[in-house]
Amino acid sequence: MLLSRSIAKRRIAAGVRPSFVGAWGLVLADLLSVVLAVLIAWGPFAAWFRANEPAVGLTIALIVVLFFIPSQVFLILSALWAAKSRWIEKNTDA
Repeated sequence: MLLSRSIAKRRIAAGVRPSFVGAWGLVLADLLSVVLAVLIAWGPFAAWFRANEPAVGLTIALIVVLFFIPSQVFLILSALWAAKSRWIEKNTDA
């Protein structure tokens, strides 16, 4: 979201409409950064899980709250900025 948002805001301010790959490639870069962050965070989480052995329900809830929800918010906002940067306003003055 950080990469796509900052570049999309700059493009929108400049009035530049990027290509499909130009806009959605940034979302792919954000996806890769989310995957990297999850992989980095997974080590301490897995170590804590092995040491404490919490219940299955708590484990699932922790995975959803710590990994799934933040990554979805991050990627949805990234996709919104990509779509906004490709937006074409139609003049409907009739």
